[in-house]
Amino acid sequence: MALKRGIVELEDYNSNWEKEYLEEEQLLKKVLGSKIIEIHHIGSTSIPNLKAKPVIDILLVIENLDKINEIEELLKPYDYENRGPQGVDDRFFFAKGPEDARTHYIHFTTPNSNTYYNQLYFKKYLLDHPEYIKKYCDLKQELASKYANERKLYTQGKNDFIKNVINLAKEEYHD
Repeated sequence: MALKRGIVELEDYNSNWEKEYLEEEQLLKKVLGSKIIEIHHIGSTSIPNLKAKPVIDILLVIENLDKINEIEELLKPYDYENRGPQGVDDRFFFAKGPEDARTHYIHFTTPNSNTYYNQLYFKKYLLDHPEYIKKYCDLKQELASKYANERKLYTQGKNDFIKNVINLAKEEYHD
């Protein structure tokens, strides 16, 4: 399980991804302890029957993003690199592994942020509506064929679908 930065390679769902997540969750809880408010397996590797890039995405909720430098120092010995907000105001993105073999991504955010709700709503909606898993899988395969060496364009190609699903989820789940 690993992927070179910038490359798009999709694999069929692998039940070992959940095991990989749980192992990393235990490591993160050990290293970060009480700094963690919530931790979730997110992204395509967390959704059965969905093809995915073989990289585990983790949503890690902390009290305040001002503590990210302290967290960065704690994670450095475990091969995590702080890649900054990556254009998302309420998130810090960390990648684990060398550029030619990324294994995990952590999305640090705060409780009740847009990133928090968007990530959790997107996953819940797909799990509750399997027909959207099929639609998302088809879109991802089409984009992966077209943009195998252009991850940025692959990601941009998914944006409208993701936004649509998040809007549907907000309508369905919002109090």
